[in-house]
Amino acid sequence: MERQVLDIRKLEWEDLDNLKQMDTGIEDDYVLRIFPKLIESKEHEIFGLFQGEALVSVAGYTIFADKFAMLGRMRSDRRYTGKGYSTEVMTFIAELLRKDPDIHWIGANTQTHNYPAQRVIERSGMKPGPVHYYAILKAKIDHLGTKGQLWKKIDGLASKRILLSSLDYNALDAFPYECYYPLPFDKGLFTDDYLNECTFYINPAEDRFVIFRNDWKGDLHTHVKYFWDDHFQQPGFFETVYQNWAENPEAAGAWVDFSETGYKNIPDPSLFEVQKPWLLYSRWI
Repeated sequence: MERQVLDIRKLEWEDLDNLKQMDTGIEDDYVLRIFPKLIESKEHEIFGLFQGEALVSVAGYTIFADKFAMLGRMRSDRRYTGKGYSTEVMTFIAELLRKDPDIHWIGANTQTHNYPAQRVIERSGMKPGPVHYYAILKAKIDHLGTKGQLWKKIDGLASKRILLSSLDYNALDAFPYECYYPLPFDKGLFTDDYLNECTFYINPAEDRFVIFRNDWKGDLHTHVKYFWDDHFQQPGFFETVYQNWAENPEAAGAWVDFSETGYKNIPDPSLFEVQKPWLLYSRWI
């Protein structure tokens, strides 16, 4: 039998039914819930690979600061696996972005145990980078970390930018822009709107600072952005986390991005809801 022609194109409204008919094995797939956003927003794009009329594989990307592209939302119909379709659609997207003169960096974030996704990402030209652990503190724990006074809140865009520009060490080797979205540490990300959504605190010694920003990922979380591995040694760090959390009582938890070393420094990981580690792939173009 002659092989059906494969076609890769941007998905549109009328493709929603095709997406629903895919047998991906993913329960309550969030891509279905946010599909209108993916096709209507200028920051997002989602593409599909069709075999005849059947949608067999999808993937997409999100643009940050007009120059950073994070690829993801990769899923395939299980009835068509083993044919290299995921690689075809991801390579297509990566090549499309490489031809865009405004895009300087492409990345993809996947869990370290997801070897099939890693092979697809590597075939699209990206290299592995830092590993991160995402840990959510669901309740306020007494005596967590070194006790100390609350850190000082920093207001004003200029003061926030001074703190960011002063950073000469970054254990994360990335900037945790959103939950699940580590990006290069670049001043282009720090727009007025973004910094106004962030709350900054500096410690009494003025050699550490922490950033909080609310972020919806399933639930609302207060996203903790801290660039060192001494969360539990810094006096007052968790008192400051709790204070920010108290000011945002609607948050379901405090989401912390840890480096591999930072995660190993957690005295009792069972106090957190911890995901399996994530591996950031990237390529500068």
